[in-house]
Amino acid sequence: MEKYRCLVIDLEGTTKEITQKLNEVLATIEQEGGTPVDITVTHAREHGIDGFVVLYTITYKISKEISEE
Repeated sequence: MEKYRCLVIDLEGTTKEITQKLNEVLATIEQEGGTPVDITVTHAREHGIDGFVVLYTITYKISKEISEE
């Protein structure tokens, strides 16, 4: 039975750093058997001279149980 889950994360840094961190999170979801369905930028703002803080909402489906930490 597939379940849908939602993960909300905030990432801080330059656009390149944020992209790398987001890709790591998505890779972890996929390694655990999940499939991303939707990735939405919920909030974004400038932080410092060349940085940003971005809040993402990731919806994914999974067929096996993931342990929550």
